[in-house]
Order: sequence, then structure tokens, then C-alpha cells
Amino acid sequence: MRNIKDYGAVGDGIALDTAAIQRAIDDGGMVYIPAGVYRIGTIYLKSNGGLHLAAGAVLKGSHDRADYNADDFCPQNDVFTAEYVTGAHLIVAVGQENITIEGRGTIDGEGHYWMNESRPSPYDSREYAPNPERPGQMIFICECKNVHVTDVNLVNGPYWHLFLHGCEDVLVCGLTIRGDRPRWTNDGIDIDCCKRVCVSNCIVDVGDDALTVRAHKAPLLHSDGICENVVVTNCVLRADRDYGIRVGVGSGIIRNCVFSNLDVEGMNTAGIGIMGYWSPESKYATTIEDIMFSNINVRGGQAIHIFTAGAEASLPNPCYVRNIKMSSLMLYQLHNSFLRGISDNILENVRLSDVTVRLPDTYGENEPVFELRNTAHVSIDRLNVIGSKADDMQKLVNVYDSTDTAIN
Repeated sequence: MRNIKDYGAVGDGIALDTAAIQRAIDDGGMVYIPAGVYRIGTIYLKSNGGLHLAAGAVLKGSHDRADYNADDFCPQNDVFTAEYVTGAHLIVAVGQENITIEGRGTIDGEGHYWMNESRPSPYDSREYAPNPERPGQMIFICECKNVHVTDVNLVNGPYWHLFLHGCEDVLVCGLTIRGDRPRWTNDGIDIDCCKRVCVSNCIVDVGDDALTVRAHKAPLLHSDGICENVVVTNCVLRADRDYGIRVGVGSGIIRNCVFSNLDVEGMNTAGIGIMGYWSPESKYATTIEDIMFSNINVRGGQAIHIFTAGAEASLPNPCYVRNIKMSSLMLYQLHNSFLRGISDNILENVRLSDVTVRLPDTYGENEPVFELRNTAHVSIDRLNVIGSKADDMQKLVNVYDSTDTAIN
């Protein structure tokens, strides 16, 4: 294992150590990062190697945009300018195999430098406006095979913390991810167009979505636009302003995903969101099918959103949301959860079973627990509601324009 100190890294938090670390990486194999604070711009991982961060080791993002990659450094780098972000990244791997990031150290994107109190948002008093040179995804792993990201601390991402795009055979385990809650667009883990992914034993507490599963085929991504065979288990996922778990985004297909043994929170939106078409302003719609949740504790403004479209609209491309199964749910919500299709694209084949819902004292007396609209073949079995004033099950579930609905 190559020690970056042998390549000239200083580790005082002031000197720029990018070149020294890159020299160690380029010599091949695993690179050892001892305790210290290493100021870096973009570093590029290579096949059959990676980073081992010792306890007390910190990789800290530079404050100078010139120290990062160009927006067009690779054709797969899709820059989300609509979210006021550049295409810069702190750690990059593109088209590599056998990539590892491991250890007890910390990767710090210095997100507070790029969005802070000196630039209050004109739209929301809780938020900050971004510096126009703000870097994008802190860790950008694209079209790589056999990827391991384990045990490290990911903190203060200026944008998403960990982005896996078009990858195969990925293990993410034991991460602690913490982002500044008022900072929007600082997702925790984003899994996009990937195959065979396992996320386990992670703690995520961020301002935006804690974990997303997406199918957005970026320009020249050598992917079929399918995200499949994803397992997420034994994690604590907290989002301040958005979803604890968000399934959807893109024009591809998300299928065959399993979520189990999770504690999920999204008090300002919803704990779990499964969505084909987010809003009429969206450019894409996603097909989502064969998704299973079990043993989930959810707290949210609304616990669950499942919909083919957020509102009646003409879809930009064909999509379906179907074959969703949720069991052993403990839900706490401020307002009703909902399952919705639209008139020409219904939500179908959804089963919720063994559901306990706990309502606050402020819950509306006539507000349902669930609302179903434009659905088919939906069942909610063994529903137990705590705190509701309603004594008639039909008052707890409102059903509109739906067929073959069973509530027990």
C-alpha cells in the first residue's frame, strides 16, 4: 500500500496535496492516507486500486474552482446547471474496475464554503443560495465495475455526496454521511442506471434526499438506462427538506429493488417517495416495477408517496408504476399518505400489509390516513391506526376513480 507521505503530501490542511496523492494513485494499487488534513482538488482513481483513509485522515475540498476537473472532462459528466452547480468533483472514477474507497477517515467537500449564510436564498429563509462555481457530486463513480465504498465518513458535500452512475457490482457499507440541513441538493447516496448494488449499515443525515434510486441516462452513458437488482438494508436515512428514500427520476426503468430493516425520516416532504413523473416541468418519466419494502419505520410530513404522476399531465414518454409491495410498516405522519395514478396511466398492483399508522393530536379529524386515486388492484391489509378519532375504516382511506380496491 503506497503512503502518500512518500510522494510529498503535507497534510497540514493548507498546502494543496492533489498532485502528491495523484502520483501515488498513478503508481497503482491501494493508496494509504495517514492521519492529517489534506487539501485537494479532483483526484482520479484507477483500476485495481483506491484509497484507504486511516482514522484521523481528512481529504478536504479546495475552495478554488481551478483545482477541479473541467465540466467536459468526460462525455458522461452530465452537468445539472438548472440546480446551480458545475460539473466539478472531488474524487472521480470513470470506466474503471475494482475500485475501493475504505477506512475510518473522512472526505469533506467543504460544502458550507459554497453555500452559506453570506448568500441567503431569495426563495426560502431556511436555505442558502449557491456560489456559481459550486462543485457537483463530491464522489463521482461512473461506469465502473466491482466498486467498494466502505466505512468512511462523507461530510459537507457541496452537492450530492456519493453518485454511482452506470456502475455494476457495487457494495456500499458502513458509511456515515452528514450534510448541512439548510443546504438543498446535498443528497446522500444516488444510485443511477446501476446493476447489482448493495447498500447496508449506513447512517445518512442530509438536507435533501437521503438515498435515491434513479434511471437517468446521461449523454453518452454506455448504459441501457435500467437500474435494477438494488438492495438497501439496515440503514438510518434522514432528509431535512425532501425524501428519506426517493425512487424515480429519468426516462429509463427501475426494477427489482428490495428495501428492508430501515429507519426513514422526511418530515418536510415524505419518508418514502416512489414516482414515475415528478411534475409537469419534468423532462422525463420513469417506469418503476417490482419493488419491495419490508420492516420499515417511517416518519414524514406524509409517510408515503407512490404515484405515476404528481398531477394530471401528458407524460413526456411512456412509463408505468406497478408491482409495489410493502409489509411490516410503522408510519408516523402529519398528513395523509397517497397512492395516485392519472386518468390515462393508472397506478396498479400495489399491496400494503401489516401497517401501523400513528397520528399526532393535531391530525385533521376528517383527514384520511391514505388517499387512493386512479389506481387498480390495490390492497391495504391489516391496517392499524393509533390516534385517529375515526371509528369507521372507510373514513381512514379515501378512494377515488379506482378499481379492485381492498381495505382490511
